[in-house]
Amino acid sequence: MVPDVVALTAWVARTWWGPWRAVLSSASAPRVRQRIVHSRIGEIKPDASDVVAMATYRLMEHGGGLLTVPPTQSALNVVNALAVRAPVLVVCPTQRMASMGAAALRRKGFSTAVVPDEWDNALGGVDVVIGARSAVFAPCPRLSAIVVIDEHDESLIDERSPTWDATSVARERAQQAGVPVIATSSVPSAESIAGFSDMTDDVEVDSGWPRISIANLDDIPVGHSLLSSEMMQSISHKGSTTICVLNTKGKARLIVCKSCKAVQRCKGCEALLTQDSLGQLLCERCSEHRGGVCVECGRSAFTVPRGGVSMLRSQLQVSSANPIIEITADSEDKWTKGNVFIGTEAVLYRVAFADCIVFADIDRDLGAPRLSAPREVLSLVARACRTVGATGHVVIQTRQPDHPLMKALGSANVSESLRQWSETDLDQRRALMLPPFGHIARLVIAEPHSIDEVPLPAGVSTAQDSESVLIRAGDKDMFEEALLAIRTTLGAAVRMYVHPRRF
Repeated sequence: MVPDVVALTAWVARTWWGPWRAVLSSASAPRVRQRIVHSRIGEIKPDASDVVAMATYRLMEHGGGLLTVPPTQSALNVVNALAVRAPVLVVCPTQRMASMGAAALRRKGFSTAVVPDEWDNALGGVDVVIGARSAVFAPCPRLSAIVVIDEHDESLIDERSPTWDATSVARERAQQAGVPVIATSSVPSAESIAGFSDMTDDVEVDSGWPRISIANLDDIPVGHSLLSSEMMQSISHKGSTTICVLNTKGKARLIVCKSCKAVQRCKGCEALLTQDSLGQLLCERCSEHRGGVCVECGRSAFTVPRGGVSMLRSQLQVSSANPIIEITADSEDKWTKGNVFIGTEAVLYRVAFADCIVFADIDRDLGAPRLSAPREVLSLVARACRTVGATGHVVIQTRQPDHPLMKALGSANVSESLRQWSETDLDQRRALMLPPFGHIARLVIAEPHSIDEVPLPAGVSTAQDSESVLIRAGDKDMFEEALLAIRTTLGAAVRMYVHPRRF
């Protein structure tokens, strides 16, 4: 481990209230070699005409910040613009993205080190040190800047305790080293919008987003079918690649009124309703029952559309001459054009390019019992837009075409509409004292202990969330006082996940 990073790992453990040992493990080199790897620094001329590079230079004049890069533009051009001057540390959401980015940089003449596998090369000195989340701790001699690509991606957040996120750690490391940090995103997270409020810039291009179609599932003649005309057209093109995404995990199953076909949603928080053992509608987010009749028409007959990835695959195979490939965790990464791929959202990380991506039923994600669900959906759509590129097509199937996010994505000016939607989302978070304007933690408490044993400050609220407890406070000092009381009282019986991205 680089000596300067030791203090950074201690800061991470304190900030996210987790074990220091876990952070040290993430920051440590996978192995140590005895041989010396000499510095390999290239001499590359910058392309000053590139719009992303020009925006990068503008932002660097103010010490770095948040750069909004539309999905059809390459955020890797930020690295190109900076690495011509001095070595740069780059953090990507996935190792696959890091490897592909390194290959592209090498084709331009840059020397690279993909960590953790090329830790020795990074320590020896190269133009670009690049890797996934833990690369934020990697060595980078003569470090001049840190770049975080797709800062909104949840892969940049460690799901274990401590739940640190790479963007925040990059900002702290940059501050300690006295260098700028640039976080790029096509759909900036609420945390970065607030954190970089006075240090932002946008890459403005005419074709920043591909064509996005919003398909109303209620218009399909066959009841509760997912086979819209847009989907059928996309899978019928010979020589093209189509991805169908269908998430069936979690509790976001749909309950639809047989009479008016309305998806049952909570009137208070807009989350999808579920049914208890007695058939009563229940909002798990608000922990309140909503009766046994349709929230729209008052009828009492419901249906639950069923069918996951495998069933949809069977239906598509009947209707398409192209082979339908179901992507699972065991699938090999050997793809060719001219196929139709189907799977959960993981398929977006497995197939590098597609001509069309269809979200078969986005309502299962949009109505998840979390206030962060719309931003999670937006992150998936942004990744799909990058996969298809400027000439591609993204189809989003929904029974809620009037949802504010769906209207923004289907508008003529997607970038401006999403900015307006994001402002509304930030206003809601501010009013409810939710991150980034408040503080929240998820606690997993071992039985027979409970949160009732802890004397919490008056300004701290609690809520039961499935098998965990959520605590929330608007004041940072009060929040940390509560965490200290919980740790002191419960000790090893509690595991803390501070500032989770999903809540």
